[in-house]
Amino acid sequence: MTNSFVNSAKTSGILASVAIVVATPAASWAAPTAPGNALGDAWARVGTKRIGSAEVKRALSGLTDRQQSRVLSDEASRRQVLANLIDQEVLVIEGERRKLAESQKFKDALENFRKQYLSTRVLEDYLEAEMTPAATRAYYDRHKYRYNLDVAHPQHILLQDEKTALQMLERAKSGKEDFQDLAERFSRDPSAKNNRGDMGLINRDAPYVPEFKEAVFAAAEGDILGPLKTSFGYHIVRIVEKRPGKTLSFEESELKLRNDMRQELSAAYIAKLKRGLEILVNNPRVAKGD
Repeated sequence: MTNSFVNSAKTSGILASVAIVVATPAASWAAPTAPGNALGDAWARVGTKRIGSAEVKRALSGLTDRQQSRVLSDEASRRQVLANLIDQEVLVIEGERRKLAESQKFKDALENFRKQYLSTRVLEDYLEAEMTPAATRAYYDRHKYRYNLDVAHPQHILLQDEKTALQMLERAKSGKEDFQDLAERFSRDPSAKNNRGDMGLINRDAPYVPEFKEAVFAAAEGDILGPLKTSFGYHIVRIVEKRPGKTLSFEESELKLRNDMRQELSAAYIAKLKRGLEILVNNPRVAKGD
């Protein structure tokens, strides 16, 4: 397999991610060409609409600098981008003729985009400033215990309130009753009727809420702990088995730790901003959904 074929395949993948137009069957290079001096520095013109370098750059703004460079350095890719932009402009002209921009649907879409852009931009600016290489490395050093191949085998009983959970913790710790029997009889987890509260072997990537996993992996084999409060209720947990695994290096865990860091920083930043605002929720309206 040649390098040119590999590069072409990579560029095709990048172009596929450039959402310029709701695709016509295949953006084609069918427009008549003109001498360069007829269009000045424009790449093309559709009616009176000019497509220049600014429009091309805007179309590629969702790509990294390296990806943009790869697209713009390849003639076939440049032609494909321009063909897509021409098709888009044709449809925009028709939309303007039909005055679609005056419709309520357009105004709603524009307002949704405005809110999405502003909220995303604020977060991205904040995270860019906070997630420096040094800060990311320091985050790994503080949370290294999270990034390993440890395996745990928990069983749990899910209860609705803390008082009931405390009573269940006492019964589970007494040793007079079988933990799984208690789970089958009293757990609010629908799966408990079948698995009797047994969650099997899980690792740190298991799809459970962070506070549950943190407690499970911090506990020792044989521990019965709780109540652990999560969005689902109160958990009483028994650790059947623990298998320690290798600690991952910074490089091996970087993708996951950066994602964890983003989530934690975002949640803390939004919570801080909320403290400066009055936020009221109309619960009856939410409950009725109208």
